Amino acid sequence: MATLTPAQADALRRVYPSLLAKVLRFTGSLPDAEDAVHDAVERALSSWTVSTLPEAPEAWLLTVARNSHRDRRRRARRTDSHADAVEVLARLSPCAQLVAARPEIGGGFGDEFLRLLFACCHPALEDGESAALALATVVGLSNDEVARAFVVAPRSMEQRLTRARKRLREKGDVEGTTSERSSGRLPAVLRTVHLLFNEGYWSGDDETPIRGDLCRLALGLSRSLVEIYPREPEAAGLLALLLLHEARRPSRLDESGNPVPLPDQDRTQWDRGAIRQASTILEQALHAGLPGPLQTEAAIAATHCMARSADETDWSEISALYALLERFRPTPAVRVHRAFAVGKARGAAAGLALLEQADVDVTSYPYVHLVRGALLQEAGEVRDAVWSLEKAVACARNAHERRQIEERIARLEART
Repeated sequence: MATLTPAQADALRRVYPSLLAKVLRFTGSLPDAEDAVHDAVERALSSWTVSTLPEAPEAWLLTVARNSHRDRRRRARRTDSHADAVEVLARLSPCAQLVAARPEIGGGFGDEFLRLLFACCHPALEDGESAALALATVVGLSNDEVARAFVVAPRSMEQRLTRARKRLREKGDVEGTTSERSSGRLPAVLRTVHLLFNEGYWSGDDETPIRGDLCRLALGLSRSLVEIYPREPEAAGLLALLLLHEARRPSRLDESGNPVPLPDQDRTQWDRGAIRQASTILEQALHAGLPGPLQTEAAIAATHCMARSADETDWSEISALYALLERFRPTPAVRVHRAFAVGKARGAAAGLALLEQADVDVTSYPYVHLVRGALLQEAGEVRDAVWSLEKAVACARNAHERRQIEERIARLEART
């Protein structure tokens, strides 16, 4: 395969999302559209040069993709000969880089991207497969990045994506990609956007632990979803949640690029306008009387943001909200966060008891080591706290977080 030139890479980044959406409308099947686009990309990599780059790259690729799809249908067979093209597209992360480079793309961006997201969220897919497939196929996150988002091993995620693509190839269609027919797919789309923002908000990348491009992409998609579904309180809840997190983003890293824990963040850097906007959106959503997990998470974030200082945080309210969230979403991650909130509200012993009661498996949520270490430290069990934090080092998402935990261990050991 030819080496990508900067001009080729830029051309593919700019046209990929729109191209995939147009081919999807032509094929009626997301896997078939992917196959056709990958064929076109491979052809481009072998025939484009800096001097012969087409004047209209998207039109060139669209013609090749359509012809490829027709040839595939005539042959009535499919091959798996496109690994190289898939890897290239994943490295480009086309959607994220496009948004970072062209923040003005606006409504057309929302329509095309959302159509692709809804196409991935087919009812034939199992819980979690839709979001994983969308993050990998539409957003262009790598297999490792998607695996981190779901707290699973990369090999397990690769197998999950393979199963999802096979099932979608057998049963997939795009009938659910119009706003009139897609409401049943909305929860999976909301989850995808949420996971996308989380990857941007705290990435596994050592050099860029916070990826503003992914955060902006998720916020843009969330706003588009609220415009399309103005009466869906969970869509509004997601937008409020992302706005509240985004409002705190300027204070999350120190001058050296190290993470700053929430209690130590400079609250004067928080975007109070965004916090007020998010609070208004959340209040309107809650008036619908249809509470859900995203509205509950937004309420937790709002409680943090409303506190004028860390000492004024209403941990009793937050622990009650986490109890409600656990009813909606009984996952290890929610239990761990709830235990921490209970520990802050009622004492470390109460938080540790709640944590041990669930016997959270570290393979399903490895951050349990970090929370257990924090609670043990508050309980005065310094040696056990160090032991848990040493395990947490191995679970750190990036070098910055790893260094922060190691510094915390060093301070604790200095006290013993």
